Order: sequence, then structure tokens, then C-alpha cells
Amino acid sequence: MKSRLSLLIEKTYIYRWLFLLMIPIYFYANQFFDNRDLSFGINLIILTFSALSFRKLSIQAISSGFIALLGEPNFSHMNLHMFFFHWFTSFVTAAFIVTLLEKYFNEKKSTIDLINSLAKSLDSRDEYTAFHSQNVADYSKKIALEMKLPRRVCENIYYGGLLHDIGKIGIPEAVLNKPSALTDQEYDQIKQHPVIGFNLVKHIHRFKQSGILNMIQYHHERFDGTGYPHGLKGNAIPLEARIMAVADAFDAMTSRRNYRTQADWTSVLDELQQHKSTQFDPYVVDAFFNVLERDSKISSLQSKRRTIYNLNSTYSLN
Repeated sequence: MKSRLSLLIEKTYIYRWLFLLMIPIYFYANQFFDNRDLSFGINLIILTFSALSFRKLSIQAISSGFIALLGEPNFSHMNLHMFFFHWFTSFVTAAFIVTLLEKYFNEKKSTIDLINSLAKSLDSRDEYTAFHSQNVADYSKKIALEMKLPRRVCENIYYGGLLHDIGKIGIPEAVLNKPSALTDQEYDQIKQHPVIGFNLVKHIHRFKQSGILNMIQYHHERFDGTGYPHGLKGNAIPLEARIMAVADAFDAMTSRRNYRTQADWTSVLDELQQHKSTQFDPYVVDAFFNVLERDSKISSLQSKRRTIYNLNSTYSLN
């Protein structure tokens, strides 16, 4: 999963062509136009394209010298002091841009690595949850795209889907992997997982910024206000959590557990339709129905799961 910005920045071949295109423009602008603002603007653009094209400082040192040389208005009477000054300032500018790019990619990678580590921690305790979280992430992203949400929001919703049940790390394995139906007391324990998950990752600033904390904490809230853990109602529930509630319920109903078989397709759709405006946001359900009508992969999911779940012995309920 990559944002549009990440994909754009990674297309270095585009910036190399733009860098080459800007070289003659920069040269002729310095030779025939006595406009410092224009020259400075073009210089900044070509340095940016250079930094986006070549991410190594050693290459930037060479390209900066070349750019400084092109900026000289008169080669025959070149002022070496000014040339080296322009070279130095060009290199510092390019190096600063490269450093910002590296910081952006490192932070992005750190966040993704953290999410994957947390997801694997949950996977190690409950194999079902790994399949469930991946499915919820996929469905939630499809719903978000159907609702025309920004690509970055869709990306965050995908990551939130992977982590929405992370609080189950704090649930005893005897309850989490119980092969029969849960007692009321055990179900109350399970209902604590949104709060446990929130408290586990609430100090990660990026999760708060991206809305992942909202998805972890509120994905079991109901549209009519009878959900848990806080009993939020309607639009007071963050949109990401409302999307995840539909995806979560759909995957739970279409999944097989040791103590019950998976529901048939018609029953699942009827259940979603019946609980519009009570358990689920009706607009989210309608968007998901549109996805289901169009996506043949989801439509064939039941038959694929029979094989998958027969290979695994224990799954949890919520």
C-alpha cells in the first residue's frame, strides 16, 4: 500500500527527463535574460528535479557543480569565487531536499514496519485473526474507494483494518481460542479489546493523525448508539470506524468457526440490509453493496475460504 505522493516521488525516471529538459532552459535564461528572480526560480526547480532524480549526495555534488557552471553568464571572465559559492549553495540546497526525501521515506517505512510487527504479534496468538484482519483491511479499503474518499484516507483505513483487533493481544488465549460459544463473562472480556488496543498504541502520534486509533477504538460502535465501548451514535462515530464496522461484520458472518458454519451469501446480505441505520451506517452499507456487485473476487470468497479454514483448527469470535 502506497500513497499517491509516494508513488509519484518514486518515479525517478520522470524527474531525470525533466532535469535534462530544464538544463537548456536554465542555460539560455542566464545567457539572454537579466532577471535574477527568474534565474533563481529556475535554479530552484532544476535543483529539486536533480534531488528527485539522484538520491546520492556524491551525485548531487557533481550535478550542483554542473548547475553552478551553467549559471555563469560569461565563461571567459568567470569569477571563481562566485562559481564556488554558487556550487556550494546549490549543493546545500540539493542535499537538504534529498535529506527531506530520505526522512519522508524512513518515517513511512518505520510506520509500515511497526504495523506489520503488531499484526504479526496478533497472528502468533490467533491464526484466524490474521485472515480476518487482512480481509477487513481489504473490504474497508474497497468501501472507502467506493465512497470516493481521498487516496491517503483509503490507505490509512487499510492499515487500520490490519490493526483493528490488536487489543486481542490482551485477551487470555483460553478465551480467545475457545472452541465453543463464549459465556457472558467471557464475552465481556472480549468486548474490552477495543479499549485495550487503543491504550496499547495511543502514544503513537502517527496513528492518531491517520485515524487508526479511531478505527481500533470505535469499530464495535453501533449506528443507533447501542454498541461498545462508549455507546457513540450516528455521525459521532468516526467515518473510518463506521466503514470498518460493516467490513468487520461481513467477514465475521462469512467466516467459519469451530462451533458454527459460515452463513450463506443471501443471509449475510439480508443481515446487512436489515441492520442499516441500527447497527450500520446506511450509506456505508449501500457503498459496500455496490462493491459486492462489482467485485467478483469477493463474490467467490466463500468457496475459497472453505479450503483455507479447513487447514486451521481454532478461530475466535469477535
